[in-house]
Amino acid sequence: MRSLHRATLAVLGACAWTEALGQQPDLAGTWEWTRKKNGCVEQFDFRANGTVTIRQGGKSTENTYLMGWAPEPTGRYRLTVKTAKDNGGRDCEDSADDTTGRRGTVYLLFSQSREAMIMCQSPEGTDCTGLMRRTIR
Repeated sequence: MRSLHRATLAVLGACAWTEALGQQPDLAGTWEWTRKKNGCVEQFDFRANGTVTIRQGGKSTENTYLMGWAPEPTGRYRLTVKTAKDNGGRDCEDSADDTTGRRGTVYLLFSQSREAMIMCQSPEGTDCTGLMRRTIR
């Protein structure tokens, strides 16, 4: 009886894992938003191979990223980004700092359609930017 109970739990656990994987948002594509305060456009071109080109104003960076398989308890997905190459220029905050080698973590909350998202600095979501929309899949 105990082995049947364990087998049932294993099957249910596998089904729940598969369901969670099936629900993970697809980040691949081009996402963008425009800052209201200065009209500056930010564009994120996520590729399925774990790389992303980020354009903010006149600045462009080449980065790697990793998104969590499951959402945090708040429903947001953890996204870790590391800048591999900073191509220079000024970003939307008028900074020209070289960000090569810099790591950052943000938390993404997707709309029900998964075609829009906000990006937060904390899992609680008290400091979010966006609304980003997918412009190219």
